[in-house]
Amino acid sequence: MIKKDRVYEKTKKSKHMLIIIFTGLLGVLLSVRLFSLTVLQHEKWQSCADEASLRAVYETAPRGDILDRNGEIIASSRPVYSVNISRVDITREKALENTARVMDILTQRGENITTTQEEVREALSDRGYSSYMPITLAEDISEETADIILAESLPQVQVSVNYVRDYPEGAFASHVIGYMGRISEEEKEEYVEEGVYRADELIGKEGLEKAFESKLKGEDGVSRLQVDSSGNVKKLLEKSRGKKGEDIKTTIDSELQKVTEEALEQAVMEAAAGGTFKSRYGDCKMTYAENAAVGAAVAIEVSSGEVLAMASFPDFDPNDFAVSITEEKWEALQAENPEDPLSPSPLYNVASMTAVQPGSTFKPVTALAALSCGLDRSRYLYDGGAVSAGDRTFGCLLWNESREGHGYVDLKKAMAVSCNYYFYDIAAGRDFASGRSLGYERKMNVSRINEYARGLGLGEKTGIQIPESSGTLPTKELKINGIKSGLRNYLLAESETYFSRSILKRREELREEIEKIVNWTDKDLTLKEIIGKLKRKDFIKDDKIENLARVCKYDYFDQADWSLGDTFNVAIGQGDNAYTTLQMAGYMASLGSGGQRKEATLIIESEKEGSKEEEVKNSEEKSALSEKDIDYIIEAMTEVTEDESGSLYSMFSAFPYRVAAKTGTAQRAGKISTGDEKDYIRRHLHLIAPGVSFKDAEEEAQRLMREYPDLYEEEDAALRRAVINLSGREITSEDIDAYKESYDSFAWTVALAPAEEPEIAVAVMLVQGKTSSNAAPVAREIIGKYGENAEWEELF
Repeated sequence: MIKKDRVYEKTKKSKHMLIIIFTGLLGVLLSVRLFSLTVLQHEKWQSCADEASLRAVYETAPRGDILDRNGEIIASSRPVYSVNISRVDITREKALENTARVMDILTQRGENITTTQEEVREALSDRGYSSYMPITLAEDISEETADIILAESLPQVQVSVNYVRDYPEGAFASHVIGYMGRISEEEKEEYVEEGVYRADELIGKEGLEKAFESKLKGEDGVSRLQVDSSGNVKKLLEKSRGKKGEDIKTTIDSELQKVTEEALEQAVMEAAAGGTFKSRYGDCKMTYAENAAVGAAVAIEVSSGEVLAMASFPDFDPNDFAVSITEEKWEALQAENPEDPLSPSPLYNVASMTAVQPGSTFKPVTALAALSCGLDRSRYLYDGGAVSAGDRTFGCLLWNESREGHGYVDLKKAMAVSCNYYFYDIAAGRDFASGRSLGYERKMNVSRINEYARGLGLGEKTGIQIPESSGTLPTKELKINGIKSGLRNYLLAESETYFSRSILKRREELREEIEKIVNWTDKDLTLKEIIGKLKRKDFIKDDKIENLARVCKYDYFDQADWSLGDTFNVAIGQGDNAYTTLQMAGYMASLGSGGQRKEATLIIESEKEGSKEEEVKNSEEKSALSEKDIDYIIEAMTEVTEDESGSLYSMFSAFPYRVAAKTGTAQRAGKISTGDEKDYIRRHLHLIAPGVSFKDAEEEAQRLMREYPDLYEEEDAALRRAVINLSGREITSEDIDAYKESYDSFAWTVALAPAEEPEIAVAVMLVQGKTSSNAAPVAREIIGKYGENAEWEELF
């Protein structure tokens, strides 16, 4: 027992000694660290303390103005006056007294007071981190009210000036100008982290506001303050005044832009109502186009490529974005049908972004290509009504509607009446009515047509400063890629039908094998050869091999070859042809300048206050096109408006200026997405697949999404596939879409004026405008206003 007590005492003393040693070491370490902080690193931490006591108060500088070609302001910065009270060097009681006086003035003047006296009282009691910041009593007060308050000379009452964007004409040229918005999380790296912007600033989000953000942005004024730990201001260290951003001058002619916008809106609205387009050049009864709701128009100066007017309908008011757009207004500006890229979408620039089939407005390109191959321009060809190519028949609109033809036509007459049959002839180099060759000296094919289209600016971006689509030139490669994509999607969708379950679980291997089958498109395989190749793949179900081979051969591989029908479609602006209204105006401008293609531009000059104006050089591309042939084509296009049988004769017969034009009524394949596929299938399932219940379809869709998440990420796609599966694969995707609406024809008019020496090129397009004549009044209004302003000599 005594021995145990001795051991216990010894252990107890050891523990005490360890605690003493540990405490001593800790004290030494803390002393060393304190010496380091207070002596060795004194300067470093003093600097950090100094930085922590600095605050900055910013004053927004005005952005540069956006001007039209004549110097008229179309976007500026409006001063916003705010009255504030500072908490620096003033007692709480005096601050409240001054606040009460200011409130009285604001109330008498009918200004909007943003802060109550009770809120001011609470703010004055707050001596926290941000107490150096002034308290805002009212924002956006009038300049007169600001002067009255300043005249009172109340201590620490300040009137500050900030700037917000102002668009004096509202929706005027909204798609050109663009709009402002707050910096998003994705944009912070580009703007904020570089130190040029603060996180709460507004930046250009679209249009010229975005394209020229770095020039338009001003340098904000800043007051740098030293504050104590409670946030009280001790000293004003520095104050710099803001500096306005750089002005930019656009090519837009405000007067012409207004006429363009008004005419475009009237055309869309009257076409949708089947009403009358009112004009000083003669009223026009519009063809009823119940689905017309979207359109675009562009006017370009032929000699320079400068865009004089660019309008898209519907449009929007950028003033709604000047500070911060409300959720209600933002929702109202969203696409009417997000699943349909051609549905009304006010924020979308249809003129530069929507590429669609140009229809017969493309025929001058085909004619130029044929002339280069040796077409005899004076040769008359007989319009036989329709040409058979494969299992399809290609006819004139006249033939399709009344089974009549245009008789014998030469190039000028064919252009005037827009005879498809004639253009089938010259695109193929063959007189189909007689069966004789046209005797071309050079080979005429789609590559040659594309060469001329590209030379005139189609299928490539115009070079304009705002976002644009490049459009599409039809090529053999494009067609083959489309066939491959279709087969790839088909095999993935039908994978349960043709492939064993073992490979369905190995998704990566499945995709590799499907790609091998897809690539057989490039080989000229017989049905027997395809069957043999499929038999060597052990993952394909034996009883499905022959069926799969037939689908690959006849539905895909055989369709990949470029056909005569494809050439016909290209020749008349159908098929894969797709161009924007801006591109079509540029194409006309290239014709008007003898084939010299110029980049489209929205900017004439950019200027800084007090600096010399610097002209923006326009790029010009030399062309190999024959000026003689182009002159002849323009003469032929003049027949459209001057020949009594011309498609625009009635529109321009009493017009005071000569106009070369071409109309187009373009078809677009496919069905219009409903916006709610699930609801569409629910409502039409009893018609699509009478034996399938919607409940079963939903369950099958859920199974597909579980088992094949990489194929069916969205419920809509899975539901469509489920209906096909449950029908025993007796119905197709086309059957499912049978009750959806098709697109109505698109209305096009392109024009040059004056015809004898073109100065302005115009293109107008109405989505689902039904017929080309519905677009023509817009072109006429634009040319009429330009001719009036340019003081052209009038014919009448």
